[in-house]
Amino acid sequence: MVIYRYILFLLFILAALPLFSNKPHIINLHREDYKADNKNWSIGQDERGSMYFGNDIGLLEFDGIEWILNRIPNSLIARSVVVLSHNTIFTGSYEEFGRWDRDVSGKLVYTSLSDSLDKALFRNDDFWKIWIAKDCVYFQSFSSIYVYDYKTVERVPSEKGFLFLSKVREEFLVQQMLGPLFRLKGTHLTKIEGSEIFSGTDVRVILPYKDNQYIIGTTTKGIYLYDGVTFKEWNPALSGIMKSKELNCGILSSRGTYYFGTILDGMYEVDLTGEIIDHISTKNSLQNNTVLSLYEDNLNNVWVALDRGISYIQYIDNMSSFTDPTGNTGAVYGGVLWNDKLFIGTNQGVFYIPQAGLNKSVSLSDLKMIDGTQGQVWGFKVVEGKLYCCHNKGLKEIHENLTVSDAFAIGTGVYSISNARIKSVDLLILSTYQSIRIIDKKTNKIYRPGQISEPIINAELDHLGNVWLEHFNRGVYRCRLDEDLTGFRSFSYYGGNNNDELPYKLKLFKVGGRIVLLGNDSFYTYDDIVDKIIPNKNLNDCFNNVKDLRQIIPIKDELFWALTSNAIYKFSYDGYNASILENYNLGMNLSLVNAYENISILNDSLSLICLDNGFLLYNNQSVDRNYRNTKRVLLLPYLESLECINSDGVSEYKSLTEPVKISYNFNTITFSFSSENTYANSLSFQYMLEGVDLDWSAAQKVNNVTYARLPKGEYTFKVRTVDGLGNYSDITSFRFEVSSPWYSTIWAYFLYVALVIFLMYASWMLVLRRYRNLHLQKIRHRETKRLRTLAGELQQEVEQKSAEILTQTSFIIQKNELILKIKDIIDEFYSKNKTNTLLPLYQKINSLLNNNLNSEDDWKMFLIKFEEKHTGFFKKLKMLYPQLTNSDLRLCACLKLNLETKEIASLMNLSIRAVENSRYRLRKKLNLQPSQNLNEFFLKID
Repeated sequence: MVIYRYILFLLFILAALPLFSNKPHIINLHREDYKADNKNWSIGQDERGSMYFGNDIGLLEFDGIEWILNRIPNSLIARSVVVLSHNTIFTGSYEEFGRWDRDVSGKLVYTSLSDSLDKALFRNDDFWKIWIAKDCVYFQSFSSIYVYDYKTVERVPSEKGFLFLSKVREEFLVQQMLGPLFRLKGTHLTKIEGSEIFSGTDVRVILPYKDNQYIIGTTTKGIYLYDGVTFKEWNPALSGIMKSKELNCGILSSRGTYYFGTILDGMYEVDLTGEIIDHISTKNSLQNNTVLSLYEDNLNNVWVALDRGISYIQYIDNMSSFTDPTGNTGAVYGGVLWNDKLFIGTNQGVFYIPQAGLNKSVSLSDLKMIDGTQGQVWGFKVVEGKLYCCHNKGLKEIHENLTVSDAFAIGTGVYSISNARIKSVDLLILSTYQSIRIIDKKTNKIYRPGQISEPIINAELDHLGNVWLEHFNRGVYRCRLDEDLTGFRSFSYYGGNNNDELPYKLKLFKVGGRIVLLGNDSFYTYDDIVDKIIPNKNLNDCFNNVKDLRQIIPIKDELFWALTSNAIYKFSYDGYNASILENYNLGMNLSLVNAYENISILNDSLSLICLDNGFLLYNNQSVDRNYRNTKRVLLLPYLESLECINSDGVSEYKSLTEPVKISYNFNTITFSFSSENTYANSLSFQYMLEGVDLDWSAAQKVNNVTYARLPKGEYTFKVRTVDGLGNYSDITSFRFEVSSPWYSTIWAYFLYVALVIFLMYASWMLVLRRYRNLHLQKIRHRETKRLRTLAGELQQEVEQKSAEILTQTSFIIQKNELILKIKDIIDEFYSKNKTNTLLPLYQKINSLLNNNLNSEDDWKMFLIKFEEKHTGFFKKLKMLYPQLTNSDLRLCACLKLNLETKEIASLMNLSIRAVENSRYRLRKKLNLQPSQNLNEFFLKID
């Protein structure tokens, strides 16, 4: 029974060996790449494929495109990380642990879970491990374990403290500091009997083993196997290595192997017996030997958190990676297996390694250059057991003792060699820097056909005896050789802009004796019946979705490799039917040699893919039968957030759970998106906004896109992923609407109608007002004309009144003056002739003159004329100065007319002295200042 179980175990190991043979591709990520600190402590991954790393300055988040550093308050170290989901992550740091929750913007927001606790309990302590159980989360520091049930936090105390908490299957195991192991269930610790064996050492690794057993790794006592009862050393040789290298962490991979990370010497991959399969360290590309954490992602590739940087251990299906991080070997152009050695041709020369050395961990370190081959090597050819090297210095032969000699006198660089048989003569056709050379295998005679003296990179002979020559940079020639092989009887040229229907540059290969040409992602065949190059429908249909085809390499019979810049396809073609059997995306940091993409066929099962810094070995025997004829399905991309920005740069985020309506003020939008395994599958994104974009964007490695100042309307945003093989994911769509601006809303239209009505009404009112004003202007014009006429009449009347009063005044004054003069003459005459006879006459004349001199009728007429011109003058004066007498009023009238004193005296029949006295008395009655002019005072009174 024991033997039977042992045989089953061996069969299990043997079945797993093909998987173990694949050597991974190592990608190093430096701090300049992820823009954080050197040291990384822990790793996690969510269900969307995003990676999380506990870094010295915070929590690193990587969606395959962009690195985001989420800083913990006080810029603490993210010592431990565990992922519950894309929306919830837990971290532990120095004297702090908490959770991160993703908000509507897609950003992580931190909430401390330890703030409510007594921090004296974990002062100067770090939280090194976090594990998620079915209904709680464990946070472990060296002094305590805290249990978070998503509501409250409870402490699991320990007198001696804890080392590292481990989760194995659904059990939680922890070592008491330098003591035995305990099982943790809820908040209860149960000691594991017999685990006192680990007293005095650190248990760093506890992993599951078959049949519910455990692998327990320590720093100083090696690695043990625990069957639930006893502890025994697992593999003494491996234990010895782990003791000397200081085991630090470990994982069980989905490949059925264990990975152990050390402090001093990188990481080791071991099988179920503890035998080392691979050792990855700084000697074979790992950027640092101190491994702080390991994590296997959902594609079964391994992430390594290092003391300096992050490394990604990627396994390529059916491929083993042999890259040279030092660049000492140069770009690889070809390879060949010969005499149990692998020969590599590079741009520096020929290197070799024993075939068995390929299984070593640091295989490329055994590569040795063959002296005498320094320079550009284009490829190899084994002819009748001899190894020929196509070199820029001619054709060289490499002998079994690894010495080198010139083969034949070629005199120029050689690109390739092909076998040909013409008229029962076995020939070698050499494609050289100067046309071709033909060598008779039997006689070793060299023929140099003339007419075409150009660099030829490849030559093939078709079933009709035509020799096809591929120019180094442009089209192809179809030639017929002379009988003596010294020249071309005829030749035709295709491509190179010589024929508008064909691409400029053409590649040629042979299928069943017929020549097929490749150019601009299209295939062509020579139709000898019509003597014309025609499209090859079968191959074009087969590769209709493949872009950037560079080269076709025959494998054997009806199998071929097709190469693009970053992918390779294995396909079958028998001249009638074509189908792709396998396809491989080279992934990150791997690229073929530009403009000279090549795969060397080593044997029936091995092919060597030439890279610019090494090579890949394809093993046909490791291909899973189910792998053939399968198209890789890319998962739907995720929409992470929708940001809306206004003209002032203020942003707001919208929920993506349902279609949204975006305010026109926030019509600059940014969509953020991601996809699962973006980094590992080297995915790119294509996007399109219906209503704006006419077609899908070019494939880009971006995780967001912005559309500025979108007009109102309904839109559908679409995004999909595409890989290097031309595979597309299904489309993720999101509908949204940009609302109308305020000036295009229904209320605005009501306002516009009201405004139009108002404007029309206002216009009508303005028109009416205009006509009313015109009418009023006409009326006013007529009234003004009438008033002017009336004013003229009044003015004439005033002038007439003024003239009348002036005339009246002048008449009275003149009359009075005349009477006074007459009176003076009579008085003088009587005084000289005093007689009694004259006395009655004198008295009568004198009485008559006196009566006419003081005629009251003259004053009445004067006052009437004065009142007609200055209406209300006397009334106003009497009202203002009631003490004025009639004599005063008469004097006021004279002053109003601006009469002189003499004229006033004559008019009033007073002496000048009397007038002066009257003026004086009048000033007093009017209370006028001495400096105030009396005439001006009355002139101001209307």
